[in-house]
Amino acid sequence: MRRSVTRSFAILFAVALTAAACGGGGGTGAPAATTGAPTAATTAVTAVPPTRPVEFVIQTAPGGASDIYARLWISIMDKERLVPQPVQALNKEGGAGATAFTYVFQKRGEHALMVTLNSFWTTIITQKLPYKTTDFTAIANLALDPFFLWVHKDSPIKTAQEFVAAAKERALVASGTGSKQEDEVLFRRIEGLAGTRPFTYVPQSGGGAVAAALAGKQGGVEVTVNNPSEARSLMQQGTLRAICSFTPNAPTGLFAAIPTCKSQGLAIDDYYNVRSVVGPPGMSPGQQAFWADVFKKVADSADWKKFVEDNALNPDFRAGADFQKLIADYQKLHEEIAAKNGWVQ
Repeated sequence: MRRSVTRSFAILFAVALTAAACGGGGGTGAPAATTGAPTAATTAVTAVPPTRPVEFVIQTAPGGASDIYARLWISIMDKERLVPQPVQALNKEGGAGATAFTYVFQKRGEHALMVTLNSFWTTIITQKLPYKTTDFTAIANLALDPFFLWVHKDSPIKTAQEFVAAAKERALVASGTGSKQEDEVLFRRIEGLAGTRPFTYVPQSGGGAVAAALAGKQGGVEVTVNNPSEARSLMQQGTLRAICSFTPNAPTGLFAAIPTCKSQGLAIDDYYNVRSVVGPPGMSPGQQAFWADVFKKVADSADWKKFVEDNALNPDFRAGADFQKLIADYQKLHEEIAAKNGWVQ
C-alpha cells in the first residue's frame, strides 16, 4: 500500500503559490492524509438511502481516469451490495467539466453523485460559473492520484534532465485534459521552475484521449503528464514510456522502476489529482451520511486496495467536515493559482 502523504497542507499551499508567482502556475499541493473514519458530521444522523436508481455523473469521456474510477466504484457497490438501488454511470463531458457540474448542480436535493478531480476547482473558477465548489454536497475523498511524465516509446528523451534540455531548445508539444486545467497547471509550473520555453499545449476531452494522442503522435504531441491509471495499459503494451513521477517517493509495484522527477533535477513532488465524490446542493444530512458510509466501505474493499496499489495512488479517505475543509482549501488555492496565471479576468 502506498504511504499517505504526510506534509501539512499549509506548507504545500505556500510552495504552490511560490511556484506560481515565479511563472509556474503552482501545482495543487497534496494535503495531509487523515484517519479513515468518517467524522461526527457523517455518523450522528440517520442514513437515508435512495429509493430509485442513482446517476453517477462523470465529467470526462470514457477511458479517462474519472471514468475508470467511477465505474470501478460502481462495480464494488454492486459486488458488495452496498446500495439498494442501481447506480448508473453517466458520461457528461464538455466544457472542461462545466457540462457535468451544471447538470449535477441542477439536481438539488436529489440522490446523485459526481466523481471529481482538480478541474472541479479550475473550471468553476476560470470560467466564472454561477456557483462554487463549496455549494456542492461533500461526500468523500478516496485518494490522491500522482502525475507521471510520459513520452512515446520512440522518443529520444530518456530522463527528466533530457526532457528539460529539449524543452529549453524548442517549444515541445504537450497535451492534457482541457485548457487551464490540472495538466496545464503542471506544465506551466515546469516552465517557471526549469526555465523552459512555453509548451505548445493541446487540450483533450479526457485523460484517455490524452494518452491516445501521445500514443498516436496526434498533432505532433510529444509529452503528457497522465495519471498512472490512464496510461498504464499503453505502457504495458510498450507504446508509452514513463520518464519520472511527480511524487516525493519512488512508485512501487508495476511502476517501481520509474524514478521520481525530483531525483532527476525536476523538483516537483507535491502535485496530485484529488479523486473524490460530491453530490448536488441541498442533499440532506441523512443522504450525505448514507453515501459517506458507502464510500468508506468502498475504500476498505479488497478491490479498491488492489487498484490503489497497482496504480501508485496515495489512499486518503476523508468525509464530512474533513472533506469539506479540503474542498474549501482547494478553492482558495486554485483561486490564487488562477490569479497568478492571469486565467481570471
